[in-house]
Amino acid sequence: MGLSFGTQETANYFLKLQEDGDPKFKEACAGLTLSLFMVCQDCPGNVDRQLAITFVDGRFTEIIATEKPAPSDLRTAPFDHTKYDFRVQAPVNTIIDLVSGKIDMLQAIPATKIEGNFAQLMVNALGFMRFLGFLKTLPLEP
Repeated sequence: MGLSFGTQETANYFLKLQEDGDPKFKEACAGLTLSLFMVCQDCPGNVDRQLAITFVDGRFTEIIATEKPAPSDLRTAPFDHTKYDFRVQAPVNTIIDLVSGKIDMLQAIPATKIEGNFAQLMVNALGFMRFLGFLKTLPLEP
């Protein structure tokens, strides 16, 4: 059984990897300083999920999972540019296909809404790509 992406279970799993000093996780996140949240629409159980993540120098300083009945206000809430660098919003199957490597970012764009500070993403592009690569190794599911 896999980890349902965007749930508290997944957030706890990431925190445990960090706490245990998992070398692959540590390498994947090395130097990453970025804050984002992902809104996964139309998840199993007819819910929307939001996973808010903040990395500072390769460590989680915040990881919060939220779940609401779909369609929820997570889809329409204003984006707080002062707290997060990015918001990524897409159907959960698109996000799972992206993080599992079934599709690349260009293929995900038509179904994905991205808002934020693209200059900050460019500064952290290598670290973010390493983190996405690490996610491909996990048993993530919708």
